[in-house]
Amino acid sequence: MSSRRTAILIGAIVIGVIAVLLIVRYVNDIENRVNADSAPAIVFVARDTIPRGTEGTVAVDSQQIVSTEIPQKYRPSTAIQSTDAVKQKVAVFNIAPNTIIVEGMFVDQSTVQISFRERLKKPNHVAISIQVEQVRGVGGFLVPGDEVNMMVFQNNDNVKEKIVSDPGEGPVSLPDLGDNVITPPPPENIVRNGGSQWVLMEKTARVLYQKVQILAVGQNQLLAPGESTGTTDETTTSSGTRNDTGLITFNVPPKAAQWIATWSQLEGGFYLSLVGKDYQPRPLAPLPVITDSLPGEKAEELTPYFEDQE
Repeated sequence: MSSRRTAILIGAIVIGVIAVLLIVRYVNDIENRVNADSAPAIVFVARDTIPRGTEGTVAVDSQQIVSTEIPQKYRPSTAIQSTDAVKQKVAVFNIAPNTIIVEGMFVDQSTVQISFRERLKKPNHVAISIQVEQVRGVGGFLVPGDEVNMMVFQNNDNVKEKIVSDPGEGPVSLPDLGDNVITPPPPENIVRNGGSQWVLMEKTARVLYQKVQILAVGQNQLLAPGESTGTTDETTTSSGTRNDTGLITFNVPPKAAQWIATWSQLEGGFYLSLVGKDYQPRPLAPLPVITDSLPGEKAEELTPYFEDQE
């Protein structure tokens, strides 16, 4: 009887030991899984917003994509292993800050299609085109992304007809032509040798808009960051013919498009002047229709750069 009890006791002890070992193993497995999930894992994230079309190489070199550590359990299975996965590729959409970079966010440039309307500066802007000949289009040197002042021409034939039909009294008596006309000086200021110095300008240039952004010149478009045309010759189309540098497409609000469309139908057309990157628009008064002196005849305006000295 005692031997039987001894055997039962030994069996109980063995079973207990086995149970303890199983429990210890189970607990160790849980700890290992917890430790594995909480172990740091390297991922690559967007430090700042990465615009659609940005080259991966540019994003990496400019530190827009940086490495960081997160718990392993939060690491997406498709997260990129290294920055080599995005090089020679471009962002397929805007990537928000702190987003983990995963496969598919950067693709080959050939697969990125950007519609022309996506190039508009704001959602409520429109694109409108005009045609200008080379001289009026800054010699054909304009490129997408440039900004220009748009000048139009005021026809002063009605002023000339009024003066001819009603010359008034004396050689310099003129009708009231409005605030933009210089009032005639006293008769003693008339240049008598060679006639009057008064000049009536048949057409005067006026500024319709300043610092207008160019979206496209001919078929050359303003590209998104990192976007490529696939050709090194920006003045030629895919057919190899020279692009039409006189066809200019602008990015403007709808109201401005109405003004541009209206003036494009009037005689005289547009005259464009290229502005610098830091150009600050300011009001420009209309030129006088009639004047007795040109800028270079005035002490304060001897050169076009007199305002630069202020």
